[in-house]
Amino acid sequence: MLKFLLIFFIVIYLLGFIGRMLIKNWLRKMGNHNESQSNDNRKEGEVIINTNTKDSKKFNKTDGDYVDYEEVE
Repeated sequence: MLKFLLIFFIVIYLLGFIGRMLIKNWLRKMGNHNESQSNDNRKEGEVIINTNTKDSKKFNKTDGDYVDYEEVE
């Protein structure tokens, strides 16, 4: 029984150690990936706004009548 507990705790410790190493490497890769995406040949502080240039109506003629909102006191 003592031998089993000793082996069990050693395996748990090794899995934790290996898991930490894998997570550190994964986080480092994700950080490098984000840096490479942010270097899109843009100057620091430059802002790019992507807008939808297609004019789309919010309502179709078949949607019903438009009712003006009036505040009632």
